[in-house]
Amino acid sequence: EFGGEGEDSVAVTLRSTPELTPENAVLRAKALLAAAIEPAHGDSARGKDPALLEEELEEGLEDSFPASDPISVTSSSIPMRDPNAGR
Repeated sequence: EFGGEGEDSVAVTLRSTPELTPENAVLRAKALLAAAIEPAHGDSARGKDPALLEEELEEGLEDSFPASDPISVTSSSIPMRDPNAGR
């Protein structure tokens, strides 16, 4: 467990393995915490240009349009006049 200012603390639980010793447990916990707070590598949306994100969103919406917004099918019909009605 690592303590910060005041009552703040972070706890790390390590699985018991034959390699885990009291001497290396703190080093492993520190390494695990460092990896947890490191920014993720790869395709992170936070690092992308807002215009590019908007373009990707529009493409995704266009590709999924029929599923995301089904087209409403309506028909308007004018009844045909019966040519024999006036006879």
